[in-house]
Amino acid sequence: MELFNKEGHLTDEGLRAVVDGTLDEMGRLEASEHLSFCDSCLVRYTELLADDTLLVPEMPLTPTVLARVRRRAVRVFFNRYTRVAAVAAFAVVLWGTGVFNSLVPDRTIRQQEPARITAPISAATRVNDFFRSAGDSISAAITNILPRADAAPADAK
Repeated sequence: MELFNKEGHLTDEGLRAVVDGTLDEMGRLEASEHLSFCDSCLVRYTELLADDTLLVPEMPLTPTVLARVRRRAVRVFFNRYTRVAAVAAFAVVLWGTGVFNSLVPDRTIRQQEPARITAPISAATRVNDFFRSAGDSISAAITNILPRADAAPADAK
């Protein structure tokens, strides 16, 4: 039996032997390797396999499977969106009772003073103002700490 023809494709007889399983080990390996890269032989092979009768279930499965999918989709929808609705309702209740207002400082709108026209401030002036305010803050912190440090040893005795 010839497995391959002159062009290097599987013969009809060779394909039937592959489908029937009558080839030896070496022939099966050569045929499977050829089918892995030759599209035309693979098409012919699948046409031979398509003639087989498929098993049909006693009861149709489509309606029961679709019903289960629908029930699962409804369950997922309600589980997901009931949580979202509950959280949104809880947030609205907290907002309505004013709980969030106690967390945020009072931001009432104050009357703003009219802007004064001043000369532009130079970078050197801004740097000097920054260091002056930083020095004032440090000296205020030191003056607050020194009386406490002087009082601490007296309390310990």
